[in-house]
Amino acid sequence: MFSKLIGLAFLIAAFPWQAPAQERSVEYGQATELRGVSRIFVDTGADTQQRNLIVREIQKRLPELEVVSRPEESDIHVRFFLTGSAPGKTDWLGTVVKIVGSNRVRVLFSYKDNTPPLFDDATFLSSAMELAKPHIFVSQFVRAYKKANGADRI
Repeated sequence: MFSKLIGLAFLIAAFPWQAPAQERSVEYGQATELRGVSRIFVDTGADTQQRNLIVREIQKRLPELEVVSRPEESDIHVRFFLTGSAPGKTDWLGTVVKIVGSNRVRVLFSYKDNTPPLFDDATFLSSAMELAKPHIFVSQFVRAYKKANGADRI
């Protein structure tokens, strides 16, 4: 019996216990909080091609913004991801968030496109529509940024 207790104690001590991850608290702000932003971090996960496309488009339309390569150097994060909510169904999700604490973010702007493709995935038109989605997100972000910074005309 004693050897079983020692074995159980050893097993418990050897098990890699992990503290539960702290959930990130989400607050909701407004696009007007883009006022004065000068440094942004563009996050597309591991999709560097998508990131380069978005960065190039933002730099062309908002040359005053500095795009940084490390999130902690930025005022805001511009995030754009393809998500799969069901087999064969994908959504493009874009958000602009401001980090306001170690486990708090404030959503300033969001974009979601879940329109179904016009034709099957093999058609040229369907592929062209998918390529247009980051441009639509960037256009909406640019419009919100310019409005927040007093440049209503685009």
